[in-house]
Amino acid sequence: MPHGADFRLDVFYQGAVGPRDGMIVNLSDMKPIIADAIAPLDNAWLPDDLPEFSRVRPTAENVVKFIWNRLPQTLGDGQLARLNLDESAHTNVVFDGTHMKITRKYEFAAAHRLHIPSAGETENAKLYGKCNNLRGHGHNYGLEVTIEGEPDAQTGSIISAAELDRIVDETVYENYDHKHLNEDCPEFQDLIPTSENLARVIFARLAPVLNNGARRLTKIGLHETQKNYFEVEA
Repeated sequence: MPHGADFRLDVFYQGAVGPRDGMIVNLSDMKPIIADAIAPLDNAWLPDDLPEFSRVRPTAENVVKFIWNRLPQTLGDGQLARLNLDESAHTNVVFDGTHMKITRKYEFAAAHRLHIPSAGETENAKLYGKCNNLRGHGHNYGLEVTIEGEPDAQTGSIISAAELDRIVDETVYENYDHKHLNEDCPEFQDLIPTSENLARVIFARLAPVLNNGARRLTKIGLHETQKNYFEVEA
């Protein structure tokens, strides 16, 4: 079914800061150039209104390439470094002219207790504080899955949202959502279920499924709370 998207674009130019004006690129010069680059896309029905999308699918991956090709590679003292295109609150694409990455965001809930069995109560309380609570505690984890690759010529995508959602459902949700990590998950019988270890385990589960030559898992981001965030990179 046809659908629309309220895209959000970040444009990055990098370079030396000018000694006279203290800027890499004058924003007054930059704004009309970006506006001109994205103008053909605004309120457009891409397959019909733009000839570029009569030949390729109007995926976020192809949209970000279209914008890249319309922007000057050099502006002021800056070089075009990368584009970040948010297709939705859950999906974004990053492109630097050579490499493309797509990130999709998920949430799941799980409980854990941080405890070293061989340590005494005093040491555990000192190490983990409230996180050593006997009955454990829960988190609404935020998960970010980042995949790098070349968009498929037919689909226009590195990986479809439906395929990635299915893989995350089978690999992450079925194993960890609404589970007590210490009690329900065999991998945490001898491994303390800190968010560092949880991120490592999720990466190790996802990588063999997502890596297929044309694409590879490059990063897992795990939000434990609004203050605590953990990453595992390939």
